[in-house]
Amino acid sequence: MLRFFVRLFALIGFLVVAAVVTGVVLAVRHEPSLPETVVLELDLRDPLAEGSVDRLGSFLGHETTFQEVLDALERGRTDPRVKGVLARFGGDGASFAQVQELRAAVERFRASGRFAIAFAESYGDTGAGNRSYLLASAFDEVWMQPLGLLGLTGLSAQIPFARGVLDKLDIQPQVFQREEYKSLADSVMRTDFTPAHREMMESLLGDLTNQIVDGVAVSRRLPPAAVKAAMDRAPLIDREAVDAKLVDRLGYADEAREEALRRAGAAPGADTMEAADYLGIAGPPNRSGPTIALIHATGTITGGDSGKPGLGEVTAGSETIVAAVEDAVDDPDVKAILFRIDSGGGSVTASETIRRALVKARQSGKPVIATMGGTAASGGYWIALAADRIVASPATVTGSIGVVAGKMSVAGLSERLGVHWGVLDTAPNAGLWSPFRPFGPDGEERLNAIIDSSYSTFLSRVAEARHLTPEQARDAAKGRVWTGAQAKNLGLIDELGGVATALTLAKQAAKLAPDDPVTVTAYPRPKPLIREILDLASGKGDLVEAVAMLAGLRPALAELAPLVKAARSGAVEARMPPLGLER
Repeated sequence: MLRFFVRLFALIGFLVVAAVVTGVVLAVRHEPSLPETVVLELDLRDPLAEGSVDRLGSFLGHETTFQEVLDALERGRTDPRVKGVLARFGGDGASFAQVQELRAAVERFRASGRFAIAFAESYGDTGAGNRSYLLASAFDEVWMQPLGLLGLTGLSAQIPFARGVLDKLDIQPQVFQREEYKSLADSVMRTDFTPAHREMMESLLGDLTNQIVDGVAVSRRLPPAAVKAAMDRAPLIDREAVDAKLVDRLGYADEAREEALRRAGAAPGADTMEAADYLGIAGPPNRSGPTIALIHATGTITGGDSGKPGLGEVTAGSETIVAAVEDAVDDPDVKAILFRIDSGGGSVTASETIRRALVKARQSGKPVIATMGGTAASGGYWIALAADRIVASPATVTGSIGVVAGKMSVAGLSERLGVHWGVLDTAPNAGLWSPFRPFGPDGEERLNAIIDSSYSTFLSRVAEARHLTPEQARDAAKGRVWTGAQAKNLGLIDELGGVATALTLAKQAAKLAPDDPVTVTAYPRPKPLIREILDLASGKGDLVEAVAMLAGLRPALAELAPLVKAARSGAVEARMPPLGLER
């Protein structure tokens, strides 16, 4: 049976290769070109992936990335064929930090003399539309469909506390934290906010709300008080949104497109083009001159290889990232490293492995500039400390300088179900990480010693890298989460901005002028799609994964993954959960 499936996968791989080769031949025969008049069309209704998406997973359907949208706006603002941009909005897909970076990109695009039209059936509809409208307000004309809703409703945090249900199930959480603001432990250890947790969340929400109000007020030329009054009343129905001067026109998608083409000049052959199609022909910006390496650390930080978006959770694997850093260091054309972080933390040891690779890169003479996305907290902040300079958006969630670790003991639940575990140990802490017994006094002492050691190291890393006194480092730490704007005031970051700001700093660190052309190259370098598939067909790649993606079986495989892993190991082994640098 196994041989049958291997042959089946090989056959499918051959057919895929044949299809790709056919496509390549057709592409060579017909070289696409751009019309003389182009309106960029951006679909901003769905989340924008940080980093690159899986090439095989996107073979049958393209997924727009955040960098792709930035590149299209940057390339388009200097292309005489591009007259404007038409963007489609919906709910709050992009992160606050992405929204702020895109707002700056749209403003640069408009400053070049081009128009920008935003359209949505609803900004949020039955959900929140704070982030989508904040971005739309940066466009020179905001449209909404009749009967649509403007969901500029302000922010709400709903934090689950599971201690009650764990008690009912006789599951004993034993999770320890450093220090009082490290709130991940609260979700299983408590039934409500602690004073510190509540203070942190209120501060975070308050600062982000002010950023929304101020951003909309500046873009729409309204007093902040008027925007706050509209927020307090929202969601606003169509005419209310117009009367509040938050929406310019009520109309439909086809009418917004017609208006965009009219403003573009409606020349013969004028058309809208998606970002990927436009870049595929026009080429990206930053494609000549010395090389700046762009490396992403996206998702939970783990050991091993980075997880692929096609199969379950996106992870930042230390081996993948270290290999990318080392390749960039070994490449003589690379003059600096742009390190993009979007991670809420993860493994202490994996974070330290990545940090060490970046330190060695700097020692080799390659400057490192860290740029933070939506989140760069805990382990995400730990790895940023290795950079020469740290850039964050005002809304980036960062800090969380603390440690959390522990386990859930299901001994009580097991006894209730009639399962009793006989125990034989060869040393006092042999079963320390077993979920079928709680920590004893000796176990708690060992765990606290491990946590204290990690936290002490974290504090010393912060003090050294950020040139703070130990007292200043600890005041900014205690596990507390900050916005980028707050972190700037505390000295935890250097500059407020996004990728564009970080790229300017990377040029400066590489002793280049701000307007010098550079080539921004992603590391690890992606293999061409045809090469990937040929590798799969020859047995060098993961054929099962590729076929599953093409067949649309990703959800099923994600559910089966734990069973496959267990079957391979052949046994259940009690292991320590990764010591957590988690937000």
